[in-house]
Amino acid sequence: MCIFHMMYFPANLKTFLFLLLWRLISVFVVQTAHVPDEYWQSLEVAHRLAFGYGFLTWEWTAKIRSYVYPFLISFLYRILANFSIDSVITLTLLPRLFQATISAYADYRFYKWTKNKWMLYSLCINWYWYYCATRTLINSLETACTIIALSMFPWRNAYIKSVRYLWIVGFLCTIRPTAAIVWVPLCIYHLSTSLQNKILLICQYSAIGIIYLLGSAILDSYCYKSLTISWWEFFRLNVLQAIGDTYGREHTLWYIFSALPVLLGFHCVTFLGILPQIIKRPKQFHREAVMLVVIGWTLGVYSLLSHKEFRFLLPLLPMFIYISTSCTIHVKIISRELLRKIFLFILTITNLIPGLYFSLIHQRGTLDIMNILQNDLTNENCTSVNILFLTPCHATPLYSHLHINVPTRFLTCEPNFTNSNDYVDEADQFFQNPMLWIRNNDLQKHGVIPSHLIMFDNIPSKIQDFLLNYKLLSKVFHTHFPQSNYGKYIMLYKRKRLFT
Repeated sequence: MCIFHMMYFPANLKTFLFLLLWRLISVFVVQTAHVPDEYWQSLEVAHRLAFGYGFLTWEWTAKIRSYVYPFLISFLYRILANFSIDSVITLTLLPRLFQATISAYADYRFYKWTKNKWMLYSLCINWYWYYCATRTLINSLETACTIIALSMFPWRNAYIKSVRYLWIVGFLCTIRPTAAIVWVPLCIYHLSTSLQNKILLICQYSAIGIIYLLGSAILDSYCYKSLTISWWEFFRLNVLQAIGDTYGREHTLWYIFSALPVLLGFHCVTFLGILPQIIKRPKQFHREAVMLVVIGWTLGVYSLLSHKEFRFLLPLLPMFIYISTSCTIHVKIISRELLRKIFLFILTITNLIPGLYFSLIHQRGTLDIMNILQNDLTNENCTSVNILFLTPCHATPLYSHLHINVPTRFLTCEPNFTNSNDYVDEADQFFQNPMLWIRNNDLQKHGVIPSHLIMFDNIPSKIQDFLLNYKLLSKVFHTHFPQSNYGKYIMLYKRKRLFT
């Protein structure tokens, strides 16, 4: 619904165009990969919807994801295909431009809501939001829509009295059920403080909820080709069965001591500085107090879940920014001109350095290698192509960045659905003993010999015999800080007989 809300063009055109330019530039500045979900839960699914081929991860076979976001992207893909301009460049660029426009409008709505340039600057300069705002991550769309919904939220004594924000909240909960965690306390606050007829208000809540439940069920059932309620399957597998633990477990206070410093940076100082004032004078800092409750509630719930990621906290960022910058507006901690300049310099530099590093350098190899592979495939007879990815599962995007229907195989990492005590996924089996995995999988069976191999630089020395028939085509820098089973460089090998 936040997408439809954008049809109401901003009155302050200059401000909006500046913010739009800021986000559009970031599309080209951000040249790195963040997490697999930005491709495998959006672009890859959309590619399959639009073009009929592609791979779906276990989340889609288990029916725990909503098709709403990929369906929107697939609509963009179909437009490109209708005009015969569906190249890899346009397929990867247009969805990001689409997301950049939504994020820019969210920035504008944040400014219209706060009416404060300092808050807007703090949001725009935040390195992690800049890093994520134009990615095809469901968390990026969720954050942008959260900002828009907050700008429409009927705070006590505010001039806004309508329930329009509920249409966006309904959309949020449809695309990502965990959005309800953030909005439950805010909806309770609205119900308890609103001067409207409570029965009428509850009826409006119910009507909007039913519309979205039915709409999402219809769309998901159509795309899954069977009756599907994705939010229930999501709750059943992720919460009741804790499937998400497969992809990493962190200690209870990880969000407090690890994630928040990364998300807020130097604003951690101002956030901690304003906390005593909010606690002592909640009436004076009414909105800040409400937001603090929402933040505390959300962090508490998320902390109880074992699987934790930085991006899960992104929807809280606008509230953190609002609270953190309140100290400079109300408390006037920074009163001297020199101190203000020092603070501004520190805030800018502490966001600029990580922003540029993570956007331009860290984890760029997996995208660069796919560009090299795609260019090589354009000169090959596709009947002779068979690609094998010997990387951690979903380390690279796939068909959305190839746009060629060729056989591929990669190491899988599906959860332990059977609750087996000795379960080891395929990726872990390979990294425990690469050559044993190659022998056990008999890659020459039925004559299906990989024409191209992709792996990180920690693997070639372990499979030297297998690589005798291959030649290194490209070695690309990936990261200075490789995670487990990753490497500093990613490598593309090509079978020798294919060289001309």
